[in-house]
Amino acid sequence: MKKLAAIISATLLFASSAAVAEVYVGGKVGKSWLDDACLAGQSCEDDDQVVGAFLGYQANKWLSLEAGYDYLGKFTAAGLNDEKVQAVTLAPKLSIPLTEGIALYGKVGGAYVDYGSKDDYSYLGAAGLEFNTNHNVTMRLEYQNLTDINNDTLRASAETATLGISYKFGGSEEPAPVVEQRPAEPAPVAAPVEKVAVTKTFTFQHLDSSTFATASAELKPATVQKLDKIVGYLNQYPQAKVEVVGHTDSTGSEAYNQKLSERRAQAVAKALEAQGIDASRISAKGLGESSPIASNATAEGREKNRRVELVIPEFQYQVTE
Repeated sequence: MKKLAAIISATLLFASSAAVAEVYVGGKVGKSWLDDACLAGQSCEDDDQVVGAFLGYQANKWLSLEAGYDYLGKFTAAGLNDEKVQAVTLAPKLSIPLTEGIALYGKVGGAYVDYGSKDDYSYLGAAGLEFNTNHNVTMRLEYQNLTDINNDTLRASAETATLGISYKFGGSEEPAPVVEQRPAEPAPVAAPVEKVAVTKTFTFQHLDSSTFATASAELKPATVQKLDKIVGYLNQYPQAKVEVVGHTDSTGSEAYNQKLSERRAQAVAKALEAQGIDASRISAKGLGESSPIASNATAEGREKNRRVELVIPEFQYQVTE
């Protein structure tokens, strides 16, 4: 057990200090086999089917903490006579986004293994690919190795190749964005029934990082309600136009962040069109990581920089007095 102390201690420290983001649960099935578990001249059945379940705690789009249970099947090998092997695992998980919906990940941690009539502690290593079907549901392909399983006869390792699915629960709700509106300039005094031009301004509205799924341009369902005020404003003043500008933090490559900011701006523009705003009144662009409003050196600053701004330029409309 001492050989896992450093790994487990670091994992628990990660869980206690990480910022809360999202919790997920999942299951997996696949193939399991034992390496170096057979002795010459003895009957040996060293492969079976594996089923498992896992619970994860995602701090951000790169780091998670994952615990799991694996039933690796029954085996006849050295020290085993049609006996089951099962494991409880704990490991941090590092993910690297490859595209908007695909990520490569790896895990290094520890496991408690029930190996026939024996039990042991083992190191765990795993690697896989995750595919985001939407914000909540994720598919994964994974290879896992329990490197060090000992009994009185020999030392072996247990390996699995699995297909899994997980469901992600939403993170904590962020405060609704504040819409700031400068008072309209007073209309000039004019003779009765004379039409006069009035200048109208609307500063801007922020949509923060909670508006979108992690590393995605897909709007969360609650975002539509956040657009109600600006949609009402545009309906009230058909002369007004809106500029949608996407921003990201500096994480990832500059090219990736530029494309992500453009896709997020386009997603918000489409949402405005879906609520009846004509496309000719909407412009959308992305500025990537080039216009931060806070430091990218801290998690809080990076969260502020991941945003979409909706700006209504100054315009004039006619009133009759």
